[in-house]
Amino acid sequence: MALNSKGLLTPHGMFKILELVLVIVTFLLARVGYDGITPSFGPTLDHTWLGYLTVGGWLIIIPAIIIGIVLGDQVSWRMDSFLSLVGACLFIASGSFAIKYNTNNLNTKHRDISLALGSFCIITGIVMALDSALMVFKYGRKGRSIAS
Repeated sequence: MALNSKGLLTPHGMFKILELVLVIVTFLLARVGYDGITPSFGPTLDHTWLGYLTVGGWLIIIPAIIIGIVLGDQVSWRMDSFLSLVGACLFIASGSFAIKYNTNNLNTKHRDISLALGSFCIITGIVMALDSALMVFKYGRKGRSIAS
């Protein structure tokens, strides 16, 4: 079994590495916060669960996809574009809730770190949406697989 590190140098591989970096930064912001202040995803427990499950779930899914790329056994383009689209929706929703809830917060430190968290969530969602669009545009129109 040979490792295919060249697969990470393709546009698809680069998107996945960028997504992983953004998800790790978002995870660290959500979990650790800054200067002892932990940001919030929203006012209710549902918003908090949505945010933490989105970040935690994609912290597992994206490395699994990257390992598949490196091992040469990639996910089909349809499944990958669907996963990226779902991730985009979840991250944009989580980021929107965090920004909406914390925009008028009077505690400036808590507001700033929460707005940073929401912004990183939305940026991650946009990158995932672009990845999904790239997959559909590149492979969907020609009926090819990622490996070819």
